[in-house]
Amino acid sequence: MKRLLTVVLLLSMVLAGCQAAKPSGTDSPATAHSKVETTAKQTGTQSVAPAAQEKRGHTETAKVIEAIDGDTVKVRLRGRVVTIRMLLVDTPETHHPTKGVQPYGPEAAAFTKKLLEGKTVEVEPAVDNGHDKYGRLLAYLFIKGKSVEELLLKNGYARVAYVYPPNTKYLSSYRKAEAEAKDKKLRIWKTPGYVQADGYHPEVIKDKANSAGASSSTGALKTDDSSIGFAPDKNGNCQGHIKGNINSHGARIYHVPSDRSYKVTKAERCFMTEKEAVKAGFRKPYD
Repeated sequence: MKRLLTVVLLLSMVLAGCQAAKPSGTDSPATAHSKVETTAKQTGTQSVAPAAQEKRGHTETAKVIEAIDGDTVKVRLRGRVVTIRMLLVDTPETHHPTKGVQPYGPEAAAFTKKLLEGKTVEVEPAVDNGHDKYGRLLAYLFIKGKSVEELLLKNGYARVAYVYPPNTKYLSSYRKAEAEAKDKKLRIWKTPGYVQADGYHPEVIKDKANSAGASSSTGALKTDDSSIGFAPDKNGNCQGHIKGNINSHGARIYHVPSDRSYKVTKAERCFMTEKEAVKAGFRKPYD
């Protein structure tokens, strides 16, 4: 009987020791995962990847035929010519029937033209393979692994716009690229108030120039300038001759027909020779 009691006592002591040895602060797998997520958020280790690094959907290869403006191109896709409107971005106008040419529109168009014309791109159509009200295919574009929309935003040629689910795949990275350009005051962001929620406001740039009181420094044409060169047609064209343009900063710049932005430039004055343009107060564009 004593031997039995001794055995029972020993077993009780062993069980008590095992219970005490179990760590009291051990987390369950679910709890541990939650702590990892919380730590990442607190330390800021969660970052936005560039659009080119995010997982892409189905893409198709296309050849760019023409850059219509900064955010619209014509491509040869699926054996036919298709007009593509880039998703989630908006560049200033160059051909709008009522808005005309907006500041930085020609620059954005020239950027897209140089970047894409005659080159092969990857096209990622909208989720629903949808088109806008003008019949243009909505899509994301990539060239050599880089997002075209992101390049436009990062360089200050475009704003994030027309955000309609479900086509918001790269929105976070686009917002980040836009913020970088805005912080640096690049191009469309140089004049506060020019870019607003409803689009671009050229009048803000004009009002700022007028308030600066520099009718001479803004580059406005003087009455005696009419003696040099000749007036453009109603569309701002010069019949293939040199175009004199006053840009959004008031700089007087002339463009010869071989300039990459000549076709999209709206002239305030036309000239037969560069010497004539210089005499009227215009200069060559910077490279």
